[in-house]
Amino acid sequence: MSRSKHGQKIAIMGAGAIGSATGGMLARAGHRVTLVGRDPHISEIARNGLHITGIWGDHVVDNLTAVTKPPNCDQDIVFLTVKSFDTKTAASEARPMLGQNTPIISMQNGLGNVEALTEIAGRKRTLGAMGIFGAVVPEPGSVAVTVIASDTLIGEINGSGSSSPRAEWLAETINDAGIPTRASGNIMREIWHKTLYNIALNPLSAIFQVTYGEIADNLHTRQIIREMISEAFRVAEAAGMDLGINSPDEYLKILWNQKLPPTRDHRSSMLQDIIRGRKTEINYINGKVVELGAEYGIETPYNSAIVEMVKAKEALGHA
Repeated sequence: MSRSKHGQKIAIMGAGAIGSATGGMLARAGHRVTLVGRDPHISEIARNGLHITGIWGDHVVDNLTAVTKPPNCDQDIVFLTVKSFDTKTAASEARPMLGQNTPIISMQNGLGNVEALTEIAGRKRTLGAMGIFGAVVPEPGSVAVTVIASDTLIGEINGSGSSSPRAEWLAETINDAGIPTRASGNIMREIWHKTLYNIALNPLSAIFQVTYGEIADNLHTRQIIREMISEAFRVAEAAGMDLGINSPDEYLKILWNQKLPPTRDHRSSMLQDIIRGRKTEINYINGKVVELGAEYGIETPYNSAIVEMVKAKEALGHA
């Protein structure tokens, strides 16, 4: 694999909102990008290019390939940006794009994706990424980047504590494309941190149909979040995950004072899924806390209740 940061062959496996925004920005930077996704979004991009709007500027990107099936040729980099419940299927479909040294990067919500990806692509190829930026597809062929809470982080899954040259190169490649990105020496911890953010905000935004700011301003939702995060901390400790944060209260200070303010006006992707009649990722966010809690004998009543509420909204078929 060439270590040049320019002109890489890059495939985005799962070109929805986040995948399209990522691939579009990389294509603007001169990389040979293939978006793999679903119609009508993909066919509109193939005809008229990808329209990017929002906080990263307004662009029409027409120097990319948009297809519904992965190409049968090696790529220099592959990003996996599908929903968590599609990880294994998408990783299997991506195999023809994986050369001996092709890194495949899980840039997804929730827990368990990296582990599922390693089963199919192998630990040597697999990296994790943590991105907290929001994007929506307002209409086929367009993506709007709406908010960003922090830099995207990318790293090896061994958690050595120091970032690898490969992770540094990949982070620079993404950063140079206009997506603020850094390498991490403990990406699995960062993925847990993002999951804590999603545990707190995604389902409540979906259930009450409100923005993150409205959740933060309400004493009742703040108390629900306190309980859910406390359960998640107990589960993480039982699972042997060192979060690098001393207590749920310490994390909540970070959430309220640092993570949430830039995304106050955001409505969760989980709410968008429910509005559109799609399956949510609740099983891989709060549901993973419940699953691990059962495995380690930790009670998780608040997360369990939230999971059932979201699944009830899924079954009702509307927001």
